[in-house]
Amino acid sequence: MKRGLLLIFCTLAPLCAEDDIKEEQLDKIINNPFLTKLDELNRNTYAVDKEMINNKGYNSTFELFSYIPFSGFSNNGNGPNIDLRGQGINANVSTQVLLNGIAINMLDSSHGTTPLQSIGIHDIESIEILPGGGAVMYGNGTRGGVVSINTKRRYQSLYLTSGINYKYANGLSPQADVKIASPIAKDLYAQLSAQANIGSGYRDNDTKFTSNLAGSLTYDISKDQSLSFDISYYSGDEHTSPVLRFSDYPNITKDLRNTPGNGIIRIYQTRFSTGLEYLIKLSQNQKLKINTYYQNHNSLYKQNTQTLDYSYQGRLLPNTNVVQDHAFFTDEKAGLKANYQLLHNKGHLILGYDFLYNKALRNLPLTINYNSAAMSYHHQIHTYVDAKKFSNAIYAIEKYNPNKLFSITTGMRYELANYSGYRRYDGNGILNLNRPTMPPNRPSSIPIDQSHFYHPITGMRHNIAAELIPSFHFSWGDLYLKYEHGFRSPNPDNLANKPISNNYQDNNLKSENYDTFEIGSKLFANDNFMFMATLFYTLTQDEIFTTGSPHSGFGFSTQNLGLTHRGGIELASEQSFFEDRLRLIESFTYIDARILKSSLTTYAPNDLIPYVSNYKATINIDYKLSKYFSLYTQNSFNGAQRDSAQNKIKAYNLTDIGIRFTTKHFSITGGIANLFNSFYYSFYNADSTDSVVGLAFLPAIGRSYFIQGRYQF
Repeated sequence: MKRGLLLIFCTLAPLCAEDDIKEEQLDKIINNPFLTKLDELNRNTYAVDKEMINNKGYNSTFELFSYIPFSGFSNNGNGPNIDLRGQGINANVSTQVLLNGIAINMLDSSHGTTPLQSIGIHDIESIEILPGGGAVMYGNGTRGGVVSINTKRRYQSLYLTSGINYKYANGLSPQADVKIASPIAKDLYAQLSAQANIGSGYRDNDTKFTSNLAGSLTYDISKDQSLSFDISYYSGDEHTSPVLRFSDYPNITKDLRNTPGNGIIRIYQTRFSTGLEYLIKLSQNQKLKINTYYQNHNSLYKQNTQTLDYSYQGRLLPNTNVVQDHAFFTDEKAGLKANYQLLHNKGHLILGYDFLYNKALRNLPLTINYNSAAMSYHHQIHTYVDAKKFSNAIYAIEKYNPNKLFSITTGMRYELANYSGYRRYDGNGILNLNRPTMPPNRPSSIPIDQSHFYHPITGMRHNIAAELIPSFHFSWGDLYLKYEHGFRSPNPDNLANKPISNNYQDNNLKSENYDTFEIGSKLFANDNFMFMATLFYTLTQDEIFTTGSPHSGFGFSTQNLGLTHRGGIELASEQSFFEDRLRLIESFTYIDARILKSSLTTYAPNDLIPYVSNYKATINIDYKLSKYFSLYTQNSFNGAQRDSAQNKIKAYNLTDIGIRFTTKHFSITGGIANLFNSFYYSFYNADSTDSVVGLAFLPAIGRSYFIQGRYQF
């Protein structure tokens, strides 16, 4: 408990002596396994350590975030994305997710889902949540905040851990992992980890095989210099079926949880990443960190055949066969990050430079066939997007401490984004009318699409972020005020519209600009109690929204919405009692996210932002029964949402319970997830305007059982 409190407190409220601060921060180069903290600049963050992650039966990173304070999920039809502060349908481009300091968000805003599944759950050493902003240091797409996932590189002695986890939910899903780390020569440290999952999904006929491999080498060149090399690889082969259709299941019950959709989907995904980090302590008060990195994520639909209710020019075509075999989506990144820090007598100066080259490929062949007694409809569509975005940014942040009771943080960032690439559309369709009463001189076969369109992607966007954060420090904790101006520059696939049966058109899309006002405080009564509270309000001008169906190529429009707001409160508390035998963690988040002014006919003023839960509350309890046995429960209460057509998605709660046996080197945990078998959705969209992912739903997993054994040398 004490470690968890200090992790939050010491990074945010420097109440210790100034010399102690300098020594602690500068020594992170050599001694701290996390190297740097996500944020040390007068604002509330929430930290999750390895102790809070281990021995909970988690099979994936997605399961973990269900119980982490302040974080939610948003799913617009392509998979779940982490959401902070109510980004909803735009969560994938407005909440930045970092892995060891490098963003892993995807460039394709319509189809990109942040690949959390590619991070091995047992590799995670800590997670830090910075709700709201961070645009000066972290740049584009941080209105919701930043999630930093960290792994550990340096182990001072031999470390060996392995585990086996069995989870049952309409089928068995075993998981195995192993990690070994050790110094291998003087000042040279290595670690290697592997994780594999194989088994059934909770829906009938679902199967999945995934594997994660990761490793690193760290060389301390001298007592003041360090060089680290990271490499990781993920592969996943999933056999599943489409979402369920409202037309097939008008009465939704729990019995539909395990029901497969009408079709076959087989997805093969890979993710490769590598990075090189150089750290140098230039003097007692100065340090420099330089990161270079490369990432490549590829999703290939080996098979994607569905029967769905298709909409063509407002006409519903039930039981239409849609084939998207061999579609693929690729995201490629290469970048450099440089960060210089100077600790001086009255504060902390940070100067930085970021460069990012990001490329997204979208290859989407689509074959649509509909047959009835009255008509038949056959349409082949092939859309291809080759989009590139080059970003260069410089920033400066100064945290000034005139005395122990007051500090102020100011900063500014300039970011330039350049776009290149192209979009291509090829269509070939025919409509056959099979009506005996038709006049003989009227053709029965009507060509409906003989289009070949090409559109270059070009443009440039200049953006500025700024922040001002005064903070007051007291013996009981601290109090801060924050103003931040941030931005989101468009993704390259946002820079064109496509009217039905017409070529792509430039839309002159503007960057989003937001202003966040925040007041927050932390209270530490003693080493056994922490309480934090944040009140926030964010106003966004020109938020980017896409309407229509970019999934099918039939016509869509990306525009700047007039004005949106997000306001709410975040509360979190930790307590420990009876010499840390009983530990409690609670949190509560309330969010009001809505449209104030709308330039789109799809959304009206006062509409809620789609896919935002209006609240989330968590209660986690861990009790040590004895030296070897402990009990825990974790609970997550999630409020109602609206889909893209403003239909209500009901609130739900999740409760897990478990019992854990632990010795010096071995532990075994067993438990039940979703104890009360709560019914909720991982996807829900009753919007009839989207031909591919509208009028459909996917129930989430119900009650499941797990047992996990771990050995640590």
